[in-house]
Amino acid sequence: MIHILIASQDKDSLMEFSAGLDTNDVEITWTKDCEHVISKIENNKFDLLIVDETLSDTKGLECIEKIIMNNPFLNTAAISSLSSKDFHEESEGFGVLMQIPVNPGSEDGEKMLDYLNKILKLTNRDL
Repeated sequence: MIHILIASQDKDSLMEFSAGLDTNDVEITWTKDCEHVISKIENNKFDLLIVDETLSDTKGLECIEKIIMNNPFLNTAAISSLSSKDFHEESEGFGVLMQIPVNPGSEDGEKMLDYLNKILKLTNRDL
């Protein structure tokens, strides 16, 4: 089972995206802010954290930066409207697996899940 944590203030805008992630082998947990992300990660194991561009208490990339200080091996992805170049500049050193476009569709979710599965296989994690 793959465990994914999604942090977003607007769950409704990500329903199509999450449908692309949602298979029989995936469990999705939702939260709205970085404070709850930190709490959930302390108490549960997740294979992937996806953060929206802006959370109720911080920006998405700032949340990832906080998280990786204590969980450097957690796979992360970020929804961002930045250009690829600017996103790379802002997230450099954070180990972000993928930039997800704003208003992502189910195909973006499928792409993310496919990429995550490849990463998990490379790290010899049993799926």
